[in-house]
Amino acid sequence: MRNKEKQTNCPCCTQGGTEDEVKITPKISKMLSPAQVQLLDYTHYLDAPDLVNALKLVHDVTIYHSHELLDEAEKDALFSVKGLWECIERIKE
Repeated sequence: MRNKEKQTNCPCCTQGGTEDEVKITPKISKMLSPAQVQLLDYTHYLDAPDLVNALKLVHDVTIYHSHELLDEAEKDALFSVKGLWECIERIKE
């Protein structure tokens, strides 16, 4: 894409596309790994309520409906699940 003085966009702005197809990637996605970007896409605010409900269900079934005793590692994992759904709930706000 050129302006009146025949200047071109910087190579970073084209992201591998032609000059007519300028694609600008947000800086945050360059700081994150592909897996982290995928997680954020998956937990987009429209999907967040369903994901939060699923995590709460796993947590509650494990704690309240299991007849097995939980060891420290399992309790820590369930606490991490709780922390995850609380973070996702803040994303949708």
